Amino acid sequence: MPLYVYRSSHKKCDCDCCKDGVEVLQRLDEPLLEKCPKCGRRVEKCMSSFFLGVSETSLDDKAKARGMHKLKRLGEGEYEKVF
Repeated sequence: MPLYVYRSSHKKCDCDCCKDGVEVLQRLDEPLLEKCPKCGRRVEKCMSSFFLGVSETSLDDKAKARGMHKLKRLGEGEYEKVF
């Protein structure tokens, strides 16, 4: 089930709930949230980050096995070879 983030469409909203964003776990077939559950103001769905569920170590192992290299940024124009 996706996790949606809703925020108030009002610029001067004083409700902590919808001003900072409300995270709602909803099924795809459920209707979108239209009002803040706390204050009742209109809310809009916002873009949010997502997680694919792939571990970084397995990706590193696969890249290393295929002869690729990984660099770690140390500073402006400076990189260190990890593998």
